[in-house]
Amino acid sequence: MIEEEQPEGLSSRKLVVETVKHNVLTAYNASDGMDLLKRFPNVDAVLVHARQLHKWPGLLADVREFCPGKPIVLASPFAEESRPEVDFVVDSHKPQALLKLLGEDLQS
Repeated sequence: MIEEEQPEGLSSRKLVVETVKHNVLTAYNASDGMDLLKRFPNVDAVLVHARQLHKWPGLLADVREFCPGKPIVLASPFAEESRPEVDFVVDSHKPQALLKLLGEDLQS
């Protein structure tokens, strides 16, 4: 989970993911997130908050390079935001959307 530097957003999304029995690695910025992925590349999925893309424009390509074949989830306040580099987009303000994704889409 690569999130913005707002601990309350990260904490709430982390709890949502842990609710459905996933372990969570967290980073407050893209650089730390990439370091985590280099150390622990065997993740189930990578969740990136959209604000990180303004700070590191090539972040999604870098994530794809280090974790090929792993789903990339974009958390965005604009759930309709579509990007070819991501597999799923969830509304960052609706935890039920993330729960649904984790429970259904990532399992298939």
